[in-house]
Amino acid sequence: MENNTIISHELEQMRSQIGMLKQKLEQQTIVNDRHIRNSMKSNISDLNRTIRGTIIGGAFAVVFAPMTFHNQGCSPIFVIATAVMLAVCLYLTVVQKINLGKMMDFTQDNLVETAKKINKLRKHYKEWYKIAIPMLLVWTGWMIYEMVKAIGTESPTAIGFYCGAGIGLIIGGIVGTYINRKVVRKANEILSQIEELQQL
Repeated sequence: MENNTIISHELEQMRSQIGMLKQKLEQQTIVNDRHIRNSMKSNISDLNRTIRGTIIGGAFAVVFAPMTFHNQGCSPIFVIATAVMLAVCLYLTVVQKINLGKMMDFTQDNLVETAKKINKLRKHYKEWYKIAIPMLLVWTGWMIYEMVKAIGTESPTAIGFYCGAGIGLIIGGIVGTYINRKVVRKANEILSQIEELQQL
């Protein structure tokens, strides 16, 4: 009888310990869940800021680049083509920004949908080079042709313009590559965090 009492007491202690362990695990899961969701929100906010900056720069370019080329005497078709190219790029960036704005709800039901949208965003930026580089090469060649025809190659104005354009293209390429890689990296981080959340 005494042995049964001891065994019963030990079983009760084990149940109590298991209950406490479960409670700790549940609390830890809640803490991990909150931490991951906060980190995801931070990453998406960072993406929003990056893309917002790109939109501001793109809007500036859409307005002032065609105006500058028009004032320099470039052909109307080149000015229009430049405006259309920049406007399309700006539009695609705005669409990505709008889609990002819809991703702040991380309920379990929305995780799969959020992952799909983030993956689409990542794919868009990873494959953008395939379109952007050929387009930029064609546009740069066309710009050089237009400017040579408009202002020549030997005047101080021409030399200043070509030097400025060259520096601008290099800086633009560096900034564009940095932004592109940052967006892809952040998208990868968010996808990894979604996987972690689904495993909790």
